[in-house]
Amino acid sequence: DPRLEVPESLFNPRHDEEVGQQIPRYFHAPQWESTAGEDLADIASIAGLDFMPWQQIVANNAMAEDPVTGRWQAFRVCLIVPRQNGKNALVRARLLAGLFLFGEEKLVFSAHLFKTAHAEYLAIRQIIESVPEWMDMVARMPDSRETAIILKDGRRLDFLSRVRTSGRGLQGDLVIIDEAFAVSEELISDLLPVMVTRENAQVWFTSSTGFDYSTVLKNLREDATERPEENKHLAFFEWSVDIKKIDWRSREAVQKSNPSLGYLISWDWVREVELSIMGEEQYQRERLGVWADNSADAVIGVDLWDRAVVSKEIFQNYRVKKRSLALEITQDRSKAFVAGAALLNDGRVIVEIVDALNGVAKVQDLLHALVKKSKPVAGIVIDSYSGASAMVPRLSAAGIPVSLATTRDLTAGSADFYDRLVNLDENLVFEPTLLHGSHPMLDDAAYTARRRPVGASRTAWTWQAFGGIPVEPLRAVTLALRGLSMEPIKKRRGRVA
Repeated sequence: DPRLEVPESLFNPRHDEEVGQQIPRYFHAPQWESTAGEDLADIASIAGLDFMPWQQIVANNAMAEDPVTGRWQAFRVCLIVPRQNGKNALVRARLLAGLFLFGEEKLVFSAHLFKTAHAEYLAIRQIIESVPEWMDMVARMPDSRETAIILKDGRRLDFLSRVRTSGRGLQGDLVIIDEAFAVSEELISDLLPVMVTRENAQVWFTSSTGFDYSTVLKNLREDATERPEENKHLAFFEWSVDIKKIDWRSREAVQKSNPSLGYLISWDWVREVELSIMGEEQYQRERLGVWADNSADAVIGVDLWDRAVVSKEIFQNYRVKKRSLALEITQDRSKAFVAGAALLNDGRVIVEIVDALNGVAKVQDLLHALVKKSKPVAGIVIDSYSGASAMVPRLSAAGIPVSLATTRDLTAGSADFYDRLVNLDENLVFEPTLLHGSHPMLDDAAYTARRRPVGASRTAWTWQAFGGIPVEPLRAVTLALRGLSMEPIKKRRGRVA
């Protein structure tokens, strides 16, 4: 297939070892005669981002042009490759080419979290500042409420978080959906219809390997592998390995799934660090591109969780009736999560991670200040069987009120948490009565957590971690929710002389 010819590269291997496989395991792209892939490579070279051969293969197929109209052959481009292989170089080259070569009017880079989008903004800005010809075209590059690159002719590149942005807010001639494993179907359903009026629109989905909740990524994968004839304008590339045929601990497995092995990644590092430290499932997903097991679905998942994000306006119209606080600590005691829950006068509850501390040294001081400020109805709620319970004597001695939660409290809290998330109004319209603040570790836990049956009947359940993602943030907000219905703590009576 001429579309998969491995080109020569200006990027020389850095490690004295055989390089990774340059051709993707799964490939689908339009047939083409001409491509702007070399233009992308030229822009990358100016930016100091010389392409490896696999990146040029992606560029050539993603930027294929219709010989009659000159429009992009691929309306959708999907790149799935394990972490640290260099997908960001492709993304940056595509954005810079859109700004300074292709003349696209509006470009959008979106990530699940603002810090990721902002990091990409800083990287692009630094590149532009190093090229005088590009800087001459720039009007401003604001880094405040409006994180963007704006050219003198009005064309612009925006960097956005998807947490509080609808699909309609992402529209442009080029839209990059980074961290696509965490994008919701609802957002894509909003985005694609409004882009139909763009004369030459293109959407890129870039991601490391998906989880079983990554519905959008799964659908793209199935479009390419199961329905190729119906998706002639899709360019799809995935690097992964079949661990049923190749030992997952072997160098061959890494070579098959990591095209940048020998260029950016060394087998010695992978073998001595990642293989020895990472859990089996996490290593297989993050380094080998093995998709998470579909046999047990996430309880909440991306779509349900993202639809329940709280807005700032809610506090302008409703008042808080009572508050609750909870503490959860990871098994290795490296992280402590303090969660809060607030019951509003309309019956809805807002939960959030108040703070995520490294270790437990500062927990007592933080809780002392929070109790004084928030006056939680049940004091600090702590699971009596958790690692956090070891702190109860110390907290009590410091005068910090504590309520110990039983297993029944945890299972009842988990059920209440879920029921509130999936609540429907009288017209059977989705209307959650539990809303949440955004915190990256809480989001990841909610996206991945499974049910862990409890008790002889196996009908009660609570949260179970999955895929190496800590579940403690989700347990913390669940305990905080339960604290709203626990017995109020008794106020200490003053000492009688």
